[in-house]
Amino acid sequence: MIRPVIFVSFEQGKIEERPNDFRGCFSILKHYPLLYAAYREKHKIIRSFYGHPHTERPEKVYNGTQREGPDVFHGDFREANSFREKRLLKRIMHESRRHAALRTEAEARAAFDMLKHPEQYEIIHTKVAGSNDAFPQDWAFLGYDVSYEVGFDGAYSILCDCLFLPQWHGCDAEGTLFSEDFRKLNENGLFSNWDDAYAYLVKYRNEAWSEIGWFFICEVRRKEAAGSGGKE
Repeated sequence: MIRPVIFVSFEQGKIEERPNDFRGCFSILKHYPLLYAAYREKHKIIRSFYGHPHTERPEKVYNGTQREGPDVFHGDFREANSFREKRLLKRIMHESRRHAALRTEAEARAAFDMLKHPEQYEIIHTKVAGSNDAFPQDWAFLGYDVSYEVGFDGAYSILCDCLFLPQWHGCDAEGTLFSEDFRKLNENGLFSNWDDAYAYLVKYRNEAWSEIGWFFICEVRRKEAAGSGGKE
């Protein structure tokens, strides 16, 4: 049963539930194939586990929260041409270290339109699964991710770090523990079923090497119409 809560886990094998105070938001994230290719270029030796980049092209695409967002400090945005654009960039810049959140589709679209290379990115919407937060009615449901709090440039995901692009904790040494979980992921590299996402979180936190923290089971959506900052 879907429970719209925060899952707090700082002890191995122990997960507590806390009231949810995370509001849904929009994020601007890089298309996964670009991240996949960059990872392969950087890491010459990659084990053939799960969805790790051991083949030239991804066997399964990940469309969740842990995808590189645009960097306001390294020239990913063009210069602002209006007071409204300046105010938006200033807020993102000041809050980016605290997960600046784009709360409306219009705000996300305005930020997207300021990108120097918009073809590299897309806009997604996330909210805690089962929460009363409104979501864009014309956006397609992609699946459930298990991540930290999401900002305009995404969030750390235990799906991505373990099963797709290991950067922090990675996965089990044998690369077999989560094989069944990996098979359950849909075409977006996310869980279609909330119970499967929760079961994965429980299994993951039973491992001593796994990440600790405050986790959210998020609904991820994307606008499919052309020109939306979504998938063309």
